[in-house]
Amino acid sequence: MFDIGFPELLLVAIVLLLVVGPDRLPEVLRTVGRWMGSARRSFDSLRAEIEREVGADEIRRDLENARIVEEAKRLQNTIATSRDEVEEMLGKRYAELKAAGSIDDPSKPAADAAPKVPQPDPSAVDEAGPAAAPVQDPSATTAHPHAGATKADDHRDAEDAAGTDDRSRSKPEQKR
Repeated sequence: MFDIGFPELLLVAIVLLLVVGPDRLPEVLRTVGRWMGSARRSFDSLRAEIEREVGADEIRRDLENARIVEEAKRLQNTIATSRDEVEEMLGKRYAELKAAGSIDDPSKPAADAAPKVPQPDPSAVDEAGPAAAPVQDPSATTAHPHAGATKADDHRDAEDAAGTDDRSRSKPEQKR
């Protein structure tokens, strides 16, 4: 953390000797040593407490994960049991309906699977022939060539007649 080498420590020792003096220097060094020891012990206990908390959190997480896994297994067993019960009930109901004749045997093909469509009776045709469709005015069925056209359609028609089409024009080359 701090880059303190031997020259820096020697400088601090000389300043301390000059400020405190040689008589009180051993007493000051003992006091500083006690403070440093106390600070180190506090730091170590704090670090140990944090490690215990982290370990406890990991244990709690592991227990929670184990509980979730156990719950998932229990749910899977419940689902499998329910599925088996439903399949058994459906099998019994199918057997009952088959025995009652309400269900055809799927292994036998049905004689006429498609529904019958009633066919017209040929003897019921009128002597006049088939029914005549109503006659419509030919102008009513022929639409105007530009019915529903937009202005853009008219513009394209005019370009086609003139032989000019924006899409067929090439872009002028650019000089580099």
